[in-house]
Amino acid sequence: MLLKSGKIYLAKKRYSSKISSNGTKGFDLKSLILLYDTPNAQALEYFEVLKTEFGISEDNFKAVCCGISNDIPEESIAFSFEDIAYNGKLKNEALKEVIASGPDLVINYTEKGNPEAEFLLKLIAASVKTGRFDDKEINLSINDGNKPEVFTEELIRYLKILKGNK
Repeated sequence: MLLKSGKIYLAKKRYSSKISSNGTKGFDLKSLILLYDTPNAQALEYFEVLKTEFGISEDNFKAVCCGISNDIPEESIAFSFEDIAYNGKLKNEALKEVIASGPDLVINYTEKGNPEAEFLLKLIAASVKTGRFDDKEINLSINDGNKPEVFTEELIRYLKILKGNK
C-alpha cells in the first residue's frame, strides 16, 4: 500500500509540473478526453454526438477507460495504477500523449470516487473539466440521473453557451 501511494505521489509530481491550465477565456472546443469506467462503457455511444456537434476529429477525441477491465473497445486507452512505474513514470505511451495534449475539454463519466479518474483529472490541463459529481477538479458538474443521453444534451447546451453560440 505504501509503495503504491508513493509511486502515485511521484507520478503526480512528475507530470503536474509540466502542465498549466489555460482557463475558459476564448473557449474553442477542438479536442476532448472522455474518462469512463467499466460500469459506464455503454455511454460511449452517446458521447460520439459531441464529435459531430462540434466538428471534433477522430484524432482529437480520446476515450480513457479508468480502472482494470478486460473488455475495452479497441479505440480506447486503458489506464490503471499498474501503468505507473515505481519511479513515478507512466508506462503507457498513449496515456502520456493524452496528458501532454492539453485538451479543451475533459469529461469524467465514471462512478463517484474512481481513483484513476481523479488522478487523471489532476494531471490533465484543460479549459473545461466536467463530470456528474461535484469535485474540486470539476468546473462544470451535470446531474444526469445516470442517463448519458441527458448528460450529453446538457453538456452540449452549456458548451454552446461557453462558445458564445446560445
